[in-house]
Amino acid sequence: MSYKWLVAAVSLLLVTCSAASPNCAGSKNGDNTGFEEYLASRAGGMTDTFRFVVYGDTRGNLMHTVNADVISRINTYIVSLNPAPLFVIHTGDLARRGGADAYGSGKRAMKQLNDARIPYAVAVGNHELYASFPAWWRTNTSPQMQSEYQCSFCTSNTVGPICFPEEPKLPGYENLVFAFEFGNSFFAILDTYYVTKDVKYYDDISSEQLKWFRERVSGSNKKHRFVFAHKPVYSSGVHNEHPPATTHMLELMSVLNDNHVDIYFAGHEHYYVRRKIETADGHRWSNGVTHIVAGGGGAPLHKPNPAYGLSACAAKYSFTVMDVTANEIFGTTYGFSSLTDDITPIDKFCLSGAGKPCPGWEAQDRIVDKCGT
Repeated sequence: MSYKWLVAAVSLLLVTCSAASPNCAGSKNGDNTGFEEYLASRAGGMTDTFRFVVYGDTRGNLMHTVNADVISRINTYIVSLNPAPLFVIHTGDLARRGGADAYGSGKRAMKQLNDARIPYAVAVGNHELYASFPAWWRTNTSPQMQSEYQCSFCTSNTVGPICFPEEPKLPGYENLVFAFEFGNSFFAILDTYYVTKDVKYYDDISSEQLKWFRERVSGSNKKHRFVFAHKPVYSSGVHNEHPPATTHMLELMSVLNDNHVDIYFAGHEHYYVRRKIETADGHRWSNGVTHIVAGGGGAPLHKPNPAYGLSACAAKYSFTVMDVTANEIFGTTYGFSSLTDDITPIDKFCLSGAGKPCPGWEAQDRIVDKCGT
């Protein structure tokens, strides 16, 4: 056996054997403060008026685990915001592959946020679950890599990437899903890549997770509702609507619609898109659900297809700043095409609850950039 083959075999064995039970999750570094409690302490009593930021897909190309230069440019802007965001939610694919080294590269690239005391949470993507070795396995998610992610990826309850509390009704999903409330807002982070030794949900959501999410969102009395996952229910570019969404993803869409979720944030596609989906692939939803694909964090860019009826789109590195008040949600997305370009607004929108536009914003057409390159 050649040395290269031996290294690959030993690396795979270490990943398999060191994959601890998902029950290893919990608070780390002696941090016993809950995330919601931490946010409340940072907000200084202003729980109905706050700011958060969303972006994702910061992985590098074949030669780099992460795109550290783009991440640094985005995070430098984020930490300069006034008022500062309370937290950041990353829509997944922080790094190009899984494993301790790749996770470490991703966390080092995001260090600016931790230095500024801005915690960030990550919705697990497909790339976080790709095995490091052998090379041709990087397109396969595995339960061993998922266990490693669950047990070694997060930092603490208040320092990014934050650890998620265990969900008693959803065993086995530690550090993969999270629901919390803050002020007049409900938040949920979902997993669209859950894998066991018997079944793999790829670009999909499991029935038990869907049941848990339905109970959590329907049980909330908050006015504003935000949901995050790596996989869009419907895409508008490289991962388009053919084949159509799975049965479970269509059911997720119905849960989002029936519970008046304001925005479903996703990544996976490397661009920015905002689109209110009321009909797609022969299906209709009475309320409609605003989808924002915030995948412009540094991965090789894709070009969205405006033929899908998009409100806004841009093939640019980008991030979305969300300003929440008691009654309205304001969003501004900023973008740039290269490291030497200025960071400028590429989209602005306002929602007044249940995904409805604010008065005067009905057309949702305040677009600075329309599928620019």
